[in-house]
Amino acid sequence: MTSININKEKFGQLIHKEKPVLVDFWAPWCGYCRRIGAAYEKISEEYSDILVAGKVNIDEEPQIAEAEKIEYGKAIDSIVAPESKIMIENFINEALEK
Repeated sequence: MTSININKEKFGQLIHKEKPVLVDFWAPWCGYCRRIGAAYEKISEEYSDILVAGKVNIDEEPQIAEAEKIEYGKAIDSIVAPESKIMIENFINEALEK
């Protein structure tokens, strides 16, 4: 299963589910976002049994990014600009242990 596109309604539904939700806040103009996209998709497939992976296009859903204060990197936990799939996996494993 690949990551799902999340809008405001879907976001509200997902955060009240039993599985943790991994959200990639991205934008089409973001070079870094395009570079890490393939690794994020692999993570969404490999971890689909323990979490839901989704993507929020901040140009289309700016209210979600604002509500989650993503510019400050604070939700339940966050990682900013991971450089590899391994860094994302380490983040997931550490966050799930909390």
